[in-house]
Amino acid sequence: MVSTVIRIARASTRSTICRLSTFTTAALMFGLLQVANAAMPAVPNAAHDSGGLEPIYHSGLPMPLPRPDIALAYAAIPIEVTPPVRRPSIEDILPRSTATLGQMIEQQTGLESSGESTFELRSGEGVAKLLRRAGYSEPDIATSITAMATKTSLRTLPIGLKFTVSENGFVFSHKVGRDIYTLRDPDAGWLALTTIRPVDSYLTFAHGVIENSIYQAAAESAVPDNALLEYIRIMGFSVDFQREVQPGDAFEMLYERKIDLISGEEIDTRLHYAGLRLSGNQLGFYRFAKDGKGVGWFDKNGNSAARTLIRTPIAGARLSSSFGMRRHPISGYNAMHRGVDFSAPTGTPIIAAGSGTIKKAGWLGSYGRYVQIKHNSTYSTAYAHMSRIAAGIRPGIRVKQGQIIGYVGSSGRSTGPHLHYEILVNNRRVNPLTVSLPTGEKIDPSLLDIFRRKVALVDNEVMANGALRYVANDLTLLNE
Repeated sequence: MVSTVIRIARASTRSTICRLSTFTTAALMFGLLQVANAAMPAVPNAAHDSGGLEPIYHSGLPMPLPRPDIALAYAAIPIEVTPPVRRPSIEDILPRSTATLGQMIEQQTGLESSGESTFELRSGEGVAKLLRRAGYSEPDIATSITAMATKTSLRTLPIGLKFTVSENGFVFSHKVGRDIYTLRDPDAGWLALTTIRPVDSYLTFAHGVIENSIYQAAAESAVPDNALLEYIRIMGFSVDFQREVQPGDAFEMLYERKIDLISGEEIDTRLHYAGLRLSGNQLGFYRFAKDGKGVGWFDKNGNSAARTLIRTPIAGARLSSSFGMRRHPISGYNAMHRGVDFSAPTGTPIIAAGSGTIKKAGWLGSYGRYVQIKHNSTYSTAYAHMSRIAAGIRPGIRVKQGQIIGYVGSSGRSTGPHLHYEILVNNRRVNPLTVSLPTGEKIDPSLLDIFRRKVALVDNEVMANGALRYVANDLTLLNE
């Protein structure tokens, strides 16, 4: 009996399967178990006597079959699925603004209106006082303002906002591309509606060779001021326009202009690409929205153009005094000049070299009107001799990089209008033109493919202009 059990165990460990029918295999196993239980003599060794059957050996255990899907047991019933309807754009919902207020009044109410006048919202004045100046009755003022308040907040209307007013309604521009009409309806009373001003966008590629200054070269190419200021801000992280730009260097930029088709005015300018050939070195940066985290500027490899601080926080200025020992222009003694001076006309805007919190803002002895910004635990910047400090700039206020904080002047101990600019590292003044500044973050790798498609679109648009592209192709025609 012991020999029989051992043989069965060995056969089991070899996973031996005989070519028998299911019924025959079951009967054989049943018989072997009966023999073992009855303590009968051992059966012949299966390894030596297979009864003419050849065993098949498997190296692994057999896997069970997957359980059938219960859904296959039911009859298939065809159904119809209606896909979701695409959400209509705002342009398909809101009406379009008209060239005159009278046209909108007639279109919406059927009334005729004439004698349109323009009024500006004065300091300390609300809409009610403005309409009273326009000749509206008290009941009309109350009901029209109630209707208008359903479309906008009366607390957010800025001083100087222009209202076009007639006897049967008035209109003002709520924001870029939007108007709010408040109209007298003969049946429903006063009603208000938001409309879309027709706006068209134009892409423009500008380029030129710098002979005297970037400002003059851009003016000769008719570059709008907003696009030029954005260009200088982006390039200002890497380039000192007062010292590094030489005659023969070249610039290029691709910008978008939005034109109000009713008034013909330019309402917005957006720079998409900024390039510069600087003494043989080529710089090029592309605008990119970083997954809802704001807009950044990056080179083709996704490296940020931004630095912690801008080296020259003023446009159109000339470096008039460097960092280091100098003879003081007033006292006549040699002294350490712990900053740099930029000579510029009185009133020239001064921008924050980096984002941070205003630490000081006011009069500071020989510095005159003075602003200091703390950017982080390491870096601070200071700006002195201002003619005035910008509205709203006071200690504790958070400012963004590029925001105007004051204007060039000659306050304090000064011989003429200029900006005295300092960078402090761990509260120690350093040379703003030579200090090493860390760069901004790179584009997230998950967004690189999207960014590269944006780069390709910009490059294709530049090529479509068939113009000389100095930075990327070194004075070769793109369309050749």
